[in-house]
Amino acid sequence: MAFKIPNLAQATYVDLAEPDSIDIDILVAAYNSTGVISGCAVTAQASPNMTVAVASGTVIVGGTRGTVTGANVTITTADGANPRIDLIVSNGSGTLSATAGTAAVEPVMPAIPSTSVVLAIVYMPAADTTISGSQIIDKRVINPISVSQLA
Repeated sequence: MAFKIPNLAQATYVDLAEPDSIDIDILVAAYNSTGVISGCAVTAQASPNMTVAVASGTVIVGGTRGTVTGANVTITTADGANPRIDLIVSNGSGTLSATAGTAAVEPVMPAIPSTSVVLAIVYMPAADTTISGSQIIDKRVINPISVSQLA
């Protein structure tokens, strides 16, 4: 299982060490046949910019398997005054996208788009212009139900 909520001592940003209600939604979704079967890791670019790299893999959304082709996902411009938390998701067809959160003094994750599985979150500090690895937290839940269906 790759899903993480970092401890405060390991988190670059305090907001990342706080469990969010969306964390619970991600875990519950795994038991409703929505998760990652393989791959789909999200990483920063070798030359940091406003995109993240998503590895190829396989997801299951509501019991339907989808193939994810590795690609870059663009993150929208950071707010000038407050941080926000964005979701990196795949739908059941394997299409990747970013769901921008709302900038706030205490940001929270946005709602998970319907028919999507969360792969990672990206913390966007105020006025940020590049994404580093410390801003990305893995939220992939390797779905135990879907893995057993592979046999």
